[in-house]
Amino acid sequence: MSLGNRLWKAFVARPFGMPIPPNFFGLATFAMLGIFINPGFFVIGAGLEIAYLAWLANNKRFRNAIELDRFSTGDDSAEQRYRELIVSLNHERRMRQESLERRASDIVMLLDKDPIMRGRIESIEQLVWLHLRLLGAGQGIAHVQATAREESAMLQKQEDGIDARLVREDLDAELRRSLEQQKQVIDARQAMHAQASVRGERIDAELERIDMQLALIREQALLSGNESTIGTSLDSLTAAFNEA
Repeated sequence: MSLGNRLWKAFVARPFGMPIPPNFFGLATFAMLGIFINPGFFVIGAGLEIAYLAWLANNKRFRNAIELDRFSTGDDSAEQRYRELIVSLNHERRMRQESLERRASDIVMLLDKDPIMRGRIESIEQLVWLHLRLLGAGQGIAHVQATAREESAMLQKQEDGIDARLVREDLDAELRRSLEQQKQVIDARQAMHAQASVRGERIDAELERIDMQLALIREQALLSGNESTIGTSLDSLTAAFNEA
């Protein structure tokens, strides 16, 4: 990411949970002091702002965090997709994603210290992106499962009623066609509900695997420092990513 983009990210940076960047409060404070007390505060505020932006934009942890946000594609569209996905998650899933991102950021910092291992950072970024996509898919499936629980009995009752009407020999042809189509829709929904249960279990299993894989890589990076060991784990991770 270019210096200009990093400076902008530093300017609008805000900790999770804060709706307004804390930097804005500092700017507003010095603006008020300059207006109501002494114009010299404008100069002081400008100097502090430049120093703050320069420090944060070049802070290694901050740079790793914003690079991780951009993911492997490194463009604004990827960041926009990320924001849209993260905002769509409920609180529990969002906290799970942010927890994983913190651990991933720690690994990125460890890998970034070694020029040989920097090329492996992309695998971590892919893992974070995959985890987010799985969380989003899991949330959608959870909604389908909730609907299935609520409407299962109702759908079966509707289908039984349609079957009872379809056995009538004097049924109007147009009405019969309409009832048969209704039955097809009900059957399709019931099949989708059954698939949702299986897919939900698969997604939960994949999320657990990602958590364990990330924990393993972090421990290897912290304890062994062995390039070949970490590289092997990341190769396995990439293969698992492609499979998923």
